[in-house]
Amino acid sequence: MRSLLPAILAAFLALTLAACTPGLKPAGSGTGATRMVAGETKIAFAPLTGPPQQVADRLAVIVARDAAARGMNLADFRERGSSYTLKGYLSAVDDDGGTLLVYVWDVLSPDLKRLNRISGKIKVGASASDAWSVVDDAALASLSSETLDKLAAWLSSG
Repeated sequence: MRSLLPAILAAFLALTLAACTPGLKPAGSGTGATRMVAGETKIAFAPLTGPPQQVADRLAVIVARDAAARGMNLADFRERGSSYTLKGYLSAVDDDGGTLLVYVWDVLSPDLKRLNRISGKIKVGASASDAWSVVDDAALASLSSETLDKLAAWLSSG
């Protein structure tokens, strides 16, 4: 049951957010598939590679909350119908007396072709022999905010 909890939570959050999110109109014509501002666009997050499960779970909750506040529509990655899927990698490494949280998200089309890459790093002031132990919710909130800001900018660039 414990191993099913993250999947159940993700599905619940995606369904809850989908029911509460108003639709928005396309941001621009662009080339190829029209990218839309997040309301009608369904964004799925594939399981994150790199962090311990408890860090991935905390980040999922923070991203879901932040996406809802921005009017972004999250979808369950296991179901068809998402406009884009974000496949991510997260690493925590020692960096000059602190910890550096490094992230990379590939934005994939419905047929899983990479359309964009979002990346960055968050400096965490503390360090420890286990770098993940100092990655707190403030760092994850910064990661979420940066990711969603960059995703929204890309979506609206048309």
